[in-house]
Amino acid sequence: MSYLLDYIGEIKKGNIIVGHELKATLKNLQNDLSDPRYTYDEHPGNVRIKFIEKFCKHTKSPFNGQPFILKLWEKALLEVAYGFKIKATGFRRFNEVILLVARKNGKTTFIAGIDLAEFFLSKGGTDIVCASNTSDQASILFEEINNMREQSKVLRDERRSKKNIFYIYSSKTKNKIKKLSAQSRNKDGYNIEVGCIDEVHEMTDSKVYDAIKQSQSTKNEPLIFVITTEGTTVEGFLDKKLDYCRKLIKGEIKDERVLPWLYTQDSIDEVFTDESSWQKSNPSLGKIKLKSYLDDIMNKARNDLSTRVTMLCKDFNIKQLESGSWMTFSDLNNETKYKLDFVKDSYAIGGVDLSSTTDLTAAILVIIKDGKKYVIPHFFMPSDVLKQRVEEDNVPYDIWVKKGFITLTNGNQNDFSNVTKWFVDMVQVYNIRPLWIGYDPWNSTYWVKEMEDAGFTMEKIRQGIYTLSEPMKQLEADLKNKLVIYDNNPILKWCIANTQAKIDLNGNIQPSKLSSKLKRIDGCVALIIAYAVLNRCKSEYMNMIS
Repeated sequence: MSYLLDYIGEIKKGNIIVGHELKATLKNLQNDLSDPRYTYDEHPGNVRIKFIEKFCKHTKSPFNGQPFILKLWEKALLEVAYGFKIKATGFRRFNEVILLVARKNGKTTFIAGIDLAEFFLSKGGTDIVCASNTSDQASILFEEINNMREQSKVLRDERRSKKNIFYIYSSKTKNKIKKLSAQSRNKDGYNIEVGCIDEVHEMTDSKVYDAIKQSQSTKNEPLIFVITTEGTTVEGFLDKKLDYCRKLIKGEIKDERVLPWLYTQDSIDEVFTDESSWQKSNPSLGKIKLKSYLDDIMNKARNDLSTRVTMLCKDFNIKQLESGSWMTFSDLNNETKYKLDFVKDSYAIGGVDLSSTTDLTAAILVIIKDGKKYVIPHFFMPSDVLKQRVEEDNVPYDIWVKKGFITLTNGNQNDFSNVTKWFVDMVQVYNIRPLWIGYDPWNSTYWVKEMEDAGFTMEKIRQGIYTLSEPMKQLEADLKNKLVIYDNNPILKWCIANTQAKIDLNGNIQPSKLSSKLKRIDGCVALIIAYAVLNRCKSEYMNMIS
């Protein structure tokens, strides 16, 4: 019996409903069953399934104390993860499993069962890590593993396992289950066979993942389970991991070692119009998660924005931004790329948001071409504060520097001469000439003179609600209509996502930060300033480009 084929059969019969992303994955796996590069053995998965169902019990109400009987989707996933072998080596094919599933579908319990199976079934000397973004979240998973262990008289026998404040261990086999988080001081020195990372949606970088991956460099059959719901962190670890998975599913890239298993909706509309589609992101609906819960939260979401954001993100795995944000993620997200050669020899409009120390400085060029606005962003940061900003803000500025999105300026304050140099370089290298460059007069007197001496025409744009309201509304409309092509720049996307619209009694709006002072909006402000200049000088600009 193959749980994979059984699962595919139930989907074809219409008894189980899944989204197109999982359908595509299952189709690829079914084709791989006859691929001569692989062999398929149900036994390794079945051993773990039988262990979990025989020895593991639920620890939470209303199932506390009941045997952990795996659902068909869980059995199929385990069978696939452990069943495919590379024929040439005989080793397990997959070393990484990405499971995206909505909340309250039993994922933490699932991970706990997997970790216990690995702990008790492995030969010996195996380190198993339960990891998450925070120490508290990693502790939740660790405690669930231990509570499940203690539920079983056989598993808690001290001859087989013990627990101290650091880990669960076996004196006989030397196996250990440990905790790891982004907050752990020492992420090195591990020797991990299996790593389970829970709720990665808040991770801004890959430090925890990298620590696990690097520790497995001597293993023939390493394995990482990344299990999570969607989140509101833009351009974080999860966004990059899901982008990789989706390219893999579409066949845009090849990677036989990664298994994407994504429970996702096919559209937002179906969430509100077709209750049967809810199973696509909730495979345990009706068995663990109650439909009555979704009915109730759906009614609230129709009238409350905050509830709607949380529901779509956590209950249906549809990417959202924080409640109160100016734009939804689907509205601002535009992954269209372009080469600078495509917009060379052009007239442009510039916008700048200057800062002296902790914030980013942002410079923007906007070029209208073929009815669309092509945006060239660049950012600047003092070199002396880079490490502090990475650690305190928990934002991957260091990675963005390496990728060329940020220019570091010497010292602990931004040197605005680097901004001038960037504009000059855009003219000299690409012949992209800004006809006007907008700026806020705060802290800019000496820099404006430097820019004017370099031949640029500067436009004063004060950051007030009456000055920025109309251009901000126009930018919103253009983003929603996918007319703003920003080359999928991660910093600009992040800045737009962090922006809140502050509204007065007359309906005027201006950009404002979301709740956290650590969330930068400088790139978005610079873009709105460029739009303000475009409004002021639109007739002249359009005459020039025509």
